[in-house]
Amino acid sequence: MRVSLIISTYNKPEYLCHCLQSITELKELPDEIIVADDGSGKETTQVIEQFRVQLPIPLIHSWQEDEGFRLARSRNNGLINSTGDYIIFIDDDLILHPKFITDHRRYAEQGYFYCGSRVRLGLRITASIMKTHRNIVSFWESDIYSRLSALRIPFLHQIITGPGYTYKRLRGCHMAFWKSDLININGFDEQYTSWGREDSDIAMRMMHSGVKRINLKWAAICYHLYHRIEQADSQNDQLLFETIRNKTIVASIGIKQH
Repeated sequence: MRVSLIISTYNKPEYLCHCLQSITELKELPDEIIVADDGSGKETTQVIEQFRVQLPIPLIHSWQEDEGFRLARSRNNGLINSTGDYIIFIDDDLILHPKFITDHRRYAEQGYFYCGSRVRLGLRITASIMKTHRNIVSFWESDIYSRLSALRIPFLHQIITGPGYTYKRLRGCHMAFWKSDLININGFDEQYTSWGREDSDIAMRMMHSGVKRINLKWAAICYHLYHRIEQADSQNDQLLFETIRNKTIVASIGIKQH
């Protein structure tokens, strides 16, 4: 299968730089990388150009005008530009474990989509990593959260992890889908024009369509660089509740509208 890695970004060139650096150090690369950019400035373009010459695979910059928060539309742009069968979405503030893609290739099965976990890094360790750069953080280190997610135990993933049926404890910063399933539900819903819930929305619509959710634990590890956490907009909460109540499958405004 062809794997596309889509990285969402907006004006965080230093974070994106560390994310891309970790990708150059992967044991197995995706078939292409697409930076889905919600209107960043020239510094982000410079980072992408820097890594384009380092990587032996296509690195595509999918950019749209900065017209406010349009993450869903930006991700749809990345999806439209992708050529992979299996699409992994991550955010620019993640550092990937060397076997991140290896694990995704190993566990991807038709009929499922995957919600990955991440190790949350505190302010101190984030500052240290951004000075020296490394792509593995030990379970035993201090100033980390979601500590169990730092363990890579693939055989436990297969034994313990089963389908989930809720939008709770889901993180859009690390999700993976079969492209055909994304096309079937019309991609991300572009009604979400402020922070939060667009990831929960796509997960619920995917489950309504019959695709089961798998929580990808103890495999495909990634580390989340520290930054302030936003709060979901109440309007987005309402949109999500409508999706759940109506058992919506197809996004009102998605890739078919492009």
